[in-house]
Amino acid sequence: MKNVGIVLLVMAALSFFGALISAGNHADTAGGRFMGGLILGGIGYILLYLGNRKETPLYENGSRTTSPQESYWQNYKRNNPTKASAIESITGRNMDMQSDKDAQELIASMERWAKNIGCEIKDIKKEYLRTFKSTFGDEDTKEILEHLKKEKYVEEANHFHISLQNTCTYFMIEWLTNYLNNETTKNNNIKSRNRQSARDLITSENASLKFVENPNTGKIFFVCGSKKGYVSPAAVEKMETGSLDDFYYVEVSADGSKYVPCLCYVKSKNVTKQFSVDDTIMHNTSNIENKIRTKLKNAFYEFIEDTKKEEAFNKMEVPFKDLILKAAVKNFYHQMHNDKSLVAMSNLYQIDYNALLDEEYLKIMEDVKTEFVNNTDFKEEIDKNLDDDLPF
Repeated sequence: MKNVGIVLLVMAALSFFGALISAGNHADTAGGRFMGGLILGGIGYILLYLGNRKETPLYENGSRTTSPQESYWQNYKRNNPTKASAIESITGRNMDMQSDKDAQELIASMERWAKNIGCEIKDIKKEYLRTFKSTFGDEDTKEILEHLKKEKYVEEANHFHISLQNTCTYFMIEWLTNYLNNETTKNNNIKSRNRQSARDLITSENASLKFVENPNTGKIFFVCGSKKGYVSPAAVEKMETGSLDDFYYVEVSADGSKYVPCLCYVKSKNVTKQFSVDDTIMHNTSNIENKIRTKLKNAFYEFIEDTKKEEAFNKMEVPFKDLILKAAVKNFYHQMHNDKSLVAMSNLYQIDYNALLDEEYLKIMEDVKTEFVNNTDFKEEIDKNLDDDLPF
């Protein structure tokens, strides 16, 4: 664009010169050449101006200063010292050794990433790991790493036409790998003893279990008889809604000498033999959609089994059991819309979570409808109620 503008300006100058030469003998021709030169000059000036305004990164000091001897990074660093320092810090690279192409790609990736997650460049790593750890468990990290390496890595590079080592995904993989290795080392060094359920702790201490907030720090600790200590973040989150069986007591030590009493949250419950095959498939499959479906199915069936064990439910007549169970499952279906773990996993892999939930809900409701109904007098009424309760 800039070069075209220059060419047009040259042509305009030649037209003006021609107009001056022919002004004495051919006034009409001179006037036409003059107007043509004026038009060419105007267009050339506009193109030259736009060419000089070619898009460049935003500069912290409000203006860009350049030097012919400077590299792209040196120029960016002089005009954006805070951002430049942050990029070198979180990437761990010597940016002075990068080519202009690599520097430009890496700067664009970091600025785009910071904008997408709504933070400054210096906070990208902290915010990414914080969000990741609050959404996913350690058991999901390996699978997500494989997904990033096999798909997202190349996908981002191709989309933005940049080198693999300058993508945001490159740093996601690096940070998650280090996080996983650190957690493995940490867990291998930790020793534990006296693990027992919270119910057994209350029995052995012959005292109530209390969650207490430290007025100075705002942190939560627990007290149960002679036991007093740390409450895990997961346990703190569940202390208002969880039942007693959702917690367990354990004493842990990083060096095997000093043990700290801890109250933790039971992350997973034992499943019945009926679901053990599905559970194995869930952990071995690389199909994320199947994994989400399996988790939904297990959650529904576990809820149904718990409902069947309730004393009030077992006292009902068979036809009414179906109606009550169907209503309970429908209520549980609405609760599953807010399952943070499954929603986050679906969003990460761009899967329609609500569609999967609706499909599994309809399958479960069909199972509920046929499980108890052997009495044809009630079948027609139940079919009608089921159709009225469809989620869409």
